[in-house]
Amino acid sequence: MTTETTTVRVLLVDDVSASRETLRRALAFDRHIEVVGEAGSGPEAVEKAEKLRPDLVLMDVRMPDGDGVDATRHIVNRFPQIRVIALTAHDDVDTVRDMLTAGATGYALKGASVDELLTAVHKGRRGEAHIDERVLPSAVHELRRLLREERQRRTEVERLARIRQEFVQVLSHELRTPLTVMSGALRFLIRRGLTGEEEPLVASALQRGIELERMIEGLELIGESQHDDGASASPCDAIEAATVRIGGQPDSVECEPGLWPRVRDRHLTRIAYELIDNAMRHGRRPVEVRTWAAEGLAHLQVSDGGDADLRPELFEAFSAGDMSATRTRGGLGLGLFVAQRLCEADNGRLTIRRERGRTLAEVVYEVPA
Repeated sequence: MTTETTTVRVLLVDDVSASRETLRRALAFDRHIEVVGEAGSGPEAVEKAEKLRPDLVLMDVRMPDGDGVDATRHIVNRFPQIRVIALTAHDDVDTVRDMLTAGATGYALKGASVDELLTAVHKGRRGEAHIDERVLPSAVHELRRLLREERQRRTEVERLARIRQEFVQVLSHELRTPLTVMSGALRFLIRRGLTGEEEPLVASALQRGIELERMIEGLELIGESQHDDGASASPCDAIEAATVRIGGQPDSVECEPGLWPRVRDRHLTRIAYELIDNAMRHGRRPVEVRTWAAEGLAHLQVSDGGDADLRPELFEAFSAGDMSATRTRGGLGLGLFVAQRLCEADNGRLTIRRERGRTLAEVVYEVPA
């Protein structure tokens, strides 16, 4: 018998009133268990759980008017503090899996001894898993199957990640060579001298080539292995490198010295470049940059005085109508799209919002305190 000293408030759920009465009598052997209510169906169980807020629900699995699986899912989702113990005559693998997946803390079979029932209630109240020994072999078998499938999925994901990385590396290498040749040829033409009509065309082509090179670089960074626990980045160095590449300075920079663990330096530099460049080209001065770290979070914030249109689809994928059209719908431009993906690769997040008349692009990482 249990030695618990706190009272467990229990809701009994079974479509057969005689079964509920049997359970009530069994639980009465423990003065630390109080039956606060009964329900004869899944929907009624959800209603009674909301009204009575018991500590634990003894839930029959199969009932004609709404089964225990759906009721368990609703109760656990709406009232996480309420524990559910599945109590049923069914010991098949599917039933066990369905109830545990729905959020049941334990699984007991009807016909168990009073001591087993009381133990299940108290263990369930403490949040401890309890599975009847008669069900345990099938539950372990199911667990083994799920673990085996998870290993296979993980192996396949890793294989696909390697293929993606290799593809991006090959693609970027094959694109870089002709781009270098074309850019060199265009620069040669500019140095040799062009007519008034030729100059803007060649300059535009050269600029497009530079943008394409930047896109390839971003794809290479995205294609790198996902997380690197040994990495660290200096936000001040990243901002300095970004502004050198942009060829211009924001109006103010407040950078807190230090290193951000688990953030890759190349990623942070590219993100800083994209956010600052976007603010300077598409926003309105003053452009202000700040970094700081506090309470396990590291922040990079770039703000400008512009009035960006922050529609709900901002972070959705973008698309173009055809080969001749610019993108017709969707969210971020390519630069911010790259920045967002690089953020996610280091377990960070990028948000863009309006605040006090300014547009704020902010990157936040979780870093060890």
